Amino acid sequence: MNKRKKMVVDHAKALFLEKGIQQTSIQDIIERSGISKGTFYNYFSSKNECVAAILQQARSETDLNRHEIQLGKDDQDINVLIQQITILSRTNEQQGISGMFEEIMHSGDVELKKVVLNYRLLEIEWLAGRFVEVFGHELKPYATEAAVLYYAMHQHLLFTAKTMNQRNTNAEQVAQSVFLHLRYIINNLVNEGAAVLDPEKIELYKNNMKQEQLNREEIVILYRDLIANTKLTKSQLELTEGLIEELEREQLRESIINALLSPFMDAFRNTTLYNQAKEIMGLTWSYLKQRQ
Repeated sequence: MNKRKKMVVDHAKALFLEKGIQQTSIQDIIERSGISKGTFYNYFSSKNECVAAILQQARSETDLNRHEIQLGKDDQDINVLIQQITILSRTNEQQGISGMFEEIMHSGDVELKKVVLNYRLLEIEWLAGRFVEVFGHELKPYATEAAVLYYAMHQHLLFTAKTMNQRNTNAEQVAQSVFLHLRYIINNLVNEGAAVLDPEKIELYKNNMKQEQLNREEIVILYRDLIANTKLTKSQLELTEGLIEELEREQLRESIINALLSPFMDAFRNTTLYNQAKEIMGLTWSYLKQRQ
């Protein structure tokens, strides 16, 4: 997303939080953003598409933070997974996304409800993939069901705690508690035939989900832009060039790329280029996951 489009998305989100989605018009967004109507429609075909862009931006930010948490860590470390899960709750609360979800689900807008449903389905599929990494490949046919059960318990426990005014309960505490129960649930799914969802239909659904496919060449261009537009230190330059070299190989050496990503991020940490480097790292990580 380019800077100007992001600016429009940020202004639209502020308006939605102030006035509500239904009460905010496209003209309101145009006036707040200081753009022409033609510019708005160049970015979005409708207000609902603008809402979808806000949700995608929040999800992209969450994904980047999750990649950074996992970088260089043991994929099977449950504490890492708990940190990754709770980031979504914090992001949604901090950015007002939870309030937008609530408004949408209480509205009569079928199109927006589908946007929210797709957002939640993508989250379930992300968690299902992480469950396979943490608990083993034998869970794969049942991982989506395990993810559904996890979020059902997590969300309802948080909701009930808030209803009871139990303010000292947070998302991380709930996640730790749910994982204690989840081991028994996973055992029942894998070994006791307790699954409800059909694994074959789950795979069909996953194959039919419309997800943007990341392109290796486009990621390489982003690394080259990092070199071309900035003055890098020797360490930053060597690591960036090393990643470009690996990504341009006919046969990718994924273990080497993964090994380079952690020092790459460390080289840019606490610099003005950190967010740019973090975004490129996240895209690289996602590309590698996409290939699996």
